[in-house]
Amino acid sequence: MQFPYLQQLEKKRALVFAALAPFPALAALEIPALVPSPRQFGYRTRIKLAVRRVRGKPLIGLYVPETHQVTDASSCPVHPRPVNAIVHFLKEAIETLNIPPYDEERDTGLLRYLDIRYSMWSHQALLTLVTRNMHFPQARDLLRDLEENFPFLAGVIQNVHDKPGNVIWGERFHPLRGRDTLLEKIGPLRLSIPVSAFAQANPPVARKLYELVFHWAKLKGDEIALDLYCGIGPIALYLAGGAKLVIGIDDNLGAVNVAKENARRNGYNNSRFFAGDAAEKLKETVANLGHIDVIVVNPPRKGLSPEAFAAVVSVQAPRLIYVSCEPETLARDLDRFCQTGYTVQRLQSFDMFPQTTKIETVVLLTTSSEKEIDAPMTTPLSEERS
Repeated sequence: MQFPYLQQLEKKRALVFAALAPFPALAALEIPALVPSPRQFGYRTRIKLAVRRVRGKPLIGLYVPETHQVTDASSCPVHPRPVNAIVHFLKEAIETLNIPPYDEERDTGLLRYLDIRYSMWSHQALLTLVTRNMHFPQARDLLRDLEENFPFLAGVIQNVHDKPGNVIWGERFHPLRGRDTLLEKIGPLRLSIPVSAFAQANPPVARKLYELVFHWAKLKGDEIALDLYCGIGPIALYLAGGAKLVIGIDDNLGAVNVAKENARRNGYNNSRFFAGDAAEKLKETVANLGHIDVIVVNPPRKGLSPEAFAAVVSVQAPRLIYVSCEPETLARDLDRFCQTGYTVQRLQSFDMFPQTTKIETVVLLTTSSEKEIDAPMTTPLSEERS
């Protein structure tokens, strides 16, 4: 945050270059300028904050890196203003309603974390209160005050996490008032996003990323495409707009069920979603379909597991698109793909998280039989339309 925005983009570009440089097969790859975020502040639609008591006062914020100390983040400039307003209100409500914050050392107290989702499309929010146990005697008064002060709050949910440690989520969710999902519009898609599901936190940049994936997939209408680690389905449904059939695979059953709902909501009958281990489900899919023309992989920060990598390579899809949130593991996996007959054709990074060091990158790889003749795309495909 201490650098002007254009300098931030150059520093992130340098981070991508530094991650790729140690690998001879990647060292000569062109690293274009990052696609910038339309919003430098107020862009983050998903926040998770710890609730603690420090020097007798409630504190809502983030862990200091590599510690269990919490630093205040109740006025974070990357959060939308309505989100900061909710956090400020809750900070006061904890005092006035005598809601005891969680004490991690003693495993006492009640309120452990806040999770807030905000929809830039509907301008509504969801609040999840993560508590140490189910008994929440102040809930009734808190809900009344929230309803009076925040009419845009579409739902309040309680998550019960009764085990020690600093993992955020417990296993049990209980709606307290209103809905437990939000609708967000990204390009042509209207996506249902439950409180516990992963979704990109910067919708305008996510849209540009999904558009680029669709462009690089080069779909003509008769292809079979596969989205590995599909989550709630945004990339798969973008591909469904140009493919004959799209298969989405994720190990999270809840996310897969939401992806099916999102497919129905957007009218894509040519998509199928399956829950299970990435490598095993990919093998089953290939055995049933015979071939796949395009594979998109969007793995977690640690990259592809050895089993998932081997399963993807065994398919030898002519076009492979890798979406990554971690340049180091991306570089590792790209080098491994280059050793199996794939060629890296294009790379484009996106500034999904302004004011941070985080980078989202999309890479196109092809087999030797697939020729690339288009000029690399180094600018956003389209401006965000209101």
